[in-house]
Amino acid sequence: MIKSTLFTKTCLVAVSALLIGASTGCTNTEAPAAVVNASGKSMPALGEGGQQAALAVKPDAKVEGLIPASIKAKGTMQLVTDPTYAPIDFTDNTGKIIGLEPDMALAVANKMGIKIDITKGDFNGILAGLQSKRYDASWAAFSITPARTAVVDMVSYMKGGTSVMVKKGNEGNFHGVLDLCGKTVTAQTGTTQALIVMPNFEKQCKDAGKAAITPLLLPQQDSANQSVASNRAQAMLADNALTAYYSQIQPEAFAQIDSILVEPSLAGVAMAKGDGELAKAFQAAIQSLIDDGTYGKIMAAWNLTPSAVQTSEINPAVEG
Repeated sequence: MIKSTLFTKTCLVAVSALLIGASTGCTNTEAPAAVVNASGKSMPALGEGGQQAALAVKPDAKVEGLIPASIKAKGTMQLVTDPTYAPIDFTDNTGKIIGLEPDMALAVANKMGIKIDITKGDFNGILAGLQSKRYDASWAAFSITPARTAVVDMVSYMKGGTSVMVKKGNEGNFHGVLDLCGKTVTAQTGTTQALIVMPNFEKQCKDAGKAAITPLLLPQQDSANQSVASNRAQAMLADNALTAYYSQIQPEAFAQIDSILVEPSLAGVAMAKGDGELAKAFQAAIQSLIDDGTYGKIMAAWNLTPSAVQTSEINPAVEG
């Protein structure tokens, strides 16, 4: 994903660009809530305003003209995500899927003049679901890699990178990649971190004559987070936005290692390979949102402005 890139569901306490509220005793399905800072001023909840911006989007005739006839006839696009990657895709306390991508998906659909139906899926099975046409598209924090664009089409909308998160109190032991050597390092199965970053880090340890990394690959991001909290793993590889998110909302539990950051990568929405019409429609819709300012509002609502892009592309050339 950008899984290589971005966050996981956990307890969501009020988070804003100016003030981060710590959390304790959290569950996986609490929705963001407003907080009050030291001066008594109420701060907006993380994500506040994102859905409103998406709901305000009007159809774009140029985008509508690009929608495949089959989807236009249905009037609804079937989408799938893995809602365990807050604040990109996660669930609130009612089970509703929320986050940056649901807001972005809604805004794109409104540009297209259609409705969307978002269902939950196992991250490791999503690409196969797209290939079999079970779903029309997926917003699931997918990083764009040559391996993925070989089997599905991807339209870029965000950038991110990989960093490291450790249990609070252990951050002084990690300054560079070689500090991971000899440690148990966790990541979510199927992510860029598991498929590309972890092997690269293992090679660096081997080349330096250091003890080997013990990979701990787990099927869900929540499980990877828990493995760090419980000392089952000494470090976790995840998107820099995710590690920043958890170190901010649970500063008593986690710490991000800022000095370890893998080169930023692009993230995108995925769809069946060769469905050129749909890819063009997504690219046009996302670019229209960028140009009219809606995209920026949604990114800002989720405190992800640093991950914003200026141009959306179909299967952009990236290093694998």
